[in-house]
Amino acid sequence: MIRRARLFVFVILVLGLVLSAASAVPQGGRPDPTRGFFPVSVWYAGGKARAPMLETVTPASRDAWRKDIAQIKRLGFNTVRTWVEWTACEKTEGAYDFSALELLADLAGEAGLRVIIQVYIDSAPDWVGARYPDSKFVSSNGVTVESQASPGFCFDHPGVRGKILGFFQAAARAVKGKPAFYGWDLWSEPHIINWAEVYYVGDLKSVQFCYCPSTQARFRDWLKAKYGTIEALNTAWYRTLRAWDEVEPPRFGTILTFTDYIDWKAFIADKLAEDLALKARAVKSVLPDAVVTSHSAAPGIFTRPDWSGTPDDRKMADSVDFYGASIYPKHAWTIRPWSPTYRSSGLDFVRSMGIANGGFYIGELQAGYGVFGMKMSQPVVAADTRDWMWSTVAYGARAVNIYAYFPMSTGYEAGGYGLVELDGKVTERAEAGGRIAKVITDNMDLFLKAQPAGADIAILYNPLAHMIGGQQAYTGEGQTVGVNSLSESLQGVHRAYFERNIPVDFLHVRDLGTPRAAGYKLLIAPYPVMMSLPHVEALVDYVRAGGTLVTEARCGWVDEKGFSSPVIPGGGLHEVLGCREVELTPLPKTGAIEIKAADEAIPLLKPGDRLDGLFFEEGFDVFGAKSRVLAAFGDGRPAIVAAPFGKGRAVIVGSFLGSAYHHFQNPANGRFFAGLADWVGAGRAVEVSSPDPGALIESRVLVGPGYRLLFGFNRGETAARSSFALPALGKTTAARDLETGAAAVVRLSGGKAILEKTLGPREAWIVVLESKS
Repeated sequence: MIRRARLFVFVILVLGLVLSAASAVPQGGRPDPTRGFFPVSVWYAGGKARAPMLETVTPASRDAWRKDIAQIKRLGFNTVRTWVEWTACEKTEGAYDFSALELLADLAGEAGLRVIIQVYIDSAPDWVGARYPDSKFVSSNGVTVESQASPGFCFDHPGVRGKILGFFQAAARAVKGKPAFYGWDLWSEPHIINWAEVYYVGDLKSVQFCYCPSTQARFRDWLKAKYGTIEALNTAWYRTLRAWDEVEPPRFGTILTFTDYIDWKAFIADKLAEDLALKARAVKSVLPDAVVTSHSAAPGIFTRPDWSGTPDDRKMADSVDFYGASIYPKHAWTIRPWSPTYRSSGLDFVRSMGIANGGFYIGELQAGYGVFGMKMSQPVVAADTRDWMWSTVAYGARAVNIYAYFPMSTGYEAGGYGLVELDGKVTERAEAGGRIAKVITDNMDLFLKAQPAGADIAILYNPLAHMIGGQQAYTGEGQTVGVNSLSESLQGVHRAYFERNIPVDFLHVRDLGTPRAAGYKLLIAPYPVMMSLPHVEALVDYVRAGGTLVTEARCGWVDEKGFSSPVIPGGGLHEVLGCREVELTPLPKTGAIEIKAADEAIPLLKPGDRLDGLFFEEGFDVFGAKSRVLAAFGDGRPAIVAAPFGKGRAVIVGSFLGSAYHHFQNPANGRFFAGLADWVGAGRAVEVSSPDPGALIESRVLVGPGYRLLFGFNRGETAARSSFALPALGKTTAARDLETGAAAVVRLSGGKAILEKTLGPREAWIVVLESKS
C-alpha cells in the first residue's frame, strides 16, 4: 500500500545516525552466528522484472506470485531474497509504495519461507535531482553525470543522504511485524557509482568519483581530522594552500609526491564503510534485531582500491553483521570458468575478512549462464550448482543467495543468470540447488554451530601495496605480469597451500598487533613493496615475540606517505634479517634463484633446486652474525636470507615467488611455500591422499561441538580414489553421508578416522562424523 510520509526534519535524523555510525559494530550487537537461521534463497521480487526493477502490483499479482513462491518452496529453498528500489518505491517525494514488498512478505509467510530484503538506492527517482541539482556525480575530469534512474545521486549530499536514510527507515516500517521478514542486504556490490556504464566520461578505471561539492567537503573534514592544520597538510602534500576551502582531491599524478592520492583513496575506503554503517543504523533504528548484511561485487583479493570506488572488505565487514561477495564463476566477462584455485583463494579471502563476524554471506551466487549483449559464458549446469553451493558452505558461508530465480528479463543481461527458464520451466540446476537447500535446512544446527578449522598460517593482505607509484603505478615494459600484482602474489602463495590441503587465512594489515595475528605460527608477506611504518613495526614485534615471518622483496620500501625508506627492507626489518638491499636488477621475464644449502626453513628443497623469481632481483649485503644465505641469483648474489630475531625468526626472498608461481607453477616455488608449513609445524584439519596420478582432491572441515563436517571435492574431470584422515572423535567415530543418510565406513588407525571414497568427476561428498563413545 502507498504510505505518505509525515513531514519531519531529516537533519536531526541524519545527525544522530552520523554520530552513532562512528562505532561501526551494528546497533544491538552482532547476532550469534551459531544460532538463528541459515538462509538458502533465490532472488525473486514478484513477477519477472530483473533487479533492481520492480513490477507494479495488479489484481492478478497475488495468484501469479503465489504460484512462483510455491514452486520455490517445492524445490527446497527456505528463503526468498526480494528487493526494494528507490525509483519504484518513492516516485513522489514522501509517498512510499511498498505494496510489492508487503505482498511478497505475506505470500512467503503463508508458504513458510523467510524474506531477506535487498535495498537499492543506486537508481533514484527524478525528483531527487530536481530537488538537489548540486547532488549529481562529478568525475575527476569535471564531467557531471546526468542520472538516467541510475546511477542516482551522491550520498554525500546532506539532503540526498537524509532522503536515502529516510527511505531505509520507511522500508523497515513496511515489514515491521511481518513474521516472514528475516534481514537485510543494505548495499549490493558497493561502489561510489553503480549500475551505469558512463563511458562518455572516460576510462572508468582511471576516471575517479566523486568530485561533487559535497564529497569534496567531506574529504576536507576527513583531512582536518587527520592533519589538524592546513600547514600540516601542506607539508604532507607539498603544497602552499592558504585555507581548507582551497583543498581539492587530486585529479592526476605528478613526479613530486602522491601523498594526496593515498589520502584520497584511504578516504574513499573509509567513506564507503561509514556509509554502510549509516544504512545499518537506519534500519536498526526501526528493527534493532534484524540481521544486516552487504556484499562486494567480487572477493576483494581480485580487485584494487585504486580502481574507482572499490571497497575494503575488511572495513566493510565492521559495519554489518555479515559481509560477503558475489560469486560468478561463469560470468559473461570470464574468458574461461573460474579455476578451483582461483575460486578457493576468493572464498578464503572473503571468509578471512569476516572472521570477526563469525561467517560471511554469499550475496549473489550465479544461477545461469552469463550474458553481456552478444558476449555469453559457458552454460551453467547442475554439477556447477552443486559444486558452487557446497564449496561456499564448506568455506564457512552463513547464507547462500542464488541470483536469480528468473533470468534477466531486460537490459544487456537479458536472458542470462536465471535458475529456471523465463517461462517458469524448472531446470536440472534448479532441482540440484533445491536439494542442497533442503539438506542445509534439515541439518541447520550442524552448519550453524560449526566453524572452519583453524589455520596456523596467514597470508598478509596489505592493500596499500596496490598504490606503489601512485596514479601512474607501473611494473615495467616487457615484464610478464597481469594487471593486479598484489592479487597475483596473494593467489600464488595461496595456491601452494590449496594444492596440499593446508589451511591458511588472509590477514588484513589492520589486524596486525592483535591476539589473532599473534596466534599464527607463520606470517607470509607477499608483494610488500609499500607498507605503512606502523604495520612494518608490528611485523618486527611479531617476530620478536616468537613468530615466523617470510617476506618477499623490498618489504617496507615505500611508506604510507609515499616516501622511500633510507634502508631496505624498511622499518627496522634489516636488523631483523641481518641484511640490506645493495643492488636491484629488473627482470624482463623470469629469473632463476638457486638453492645453495639445505636448511630447516626449506625442508622440501635441496641444493641445486631452482625457483622462479619475477619483476626484479634484489641482491643483499648480509651482515648479521647469525644470518644464513639459503639461495643465490645466477651471479652468486644472496637471494634468500634467513635469520633468528628475538624469540622468532624471519626469511626474506629477493624477488616475488608468489606471483611467479601464480603465472608459471614452477613446482619448486610450491615446495618452498609448502616447506614453510613443515618448518613451523602447521596443523592440517584433514590429510588427503589419492593413488591416482594427477588427482586434485580438495577437502575442507567445519568443526562443531562433538562432530566434524567433512567436505570432499574432486576438482578434476576424471574419477579419483580418495582418502581422508581426520583426528578420531573418541573411541568410536561414526560417519554418515549428509545428503543420502547412508552410513559411511570409518577405519580407525593411529588416532585417525580414515574415510575412503572414489569421487566421480567434479563430485562433492559431504559427511558428518560424530563421536559414539
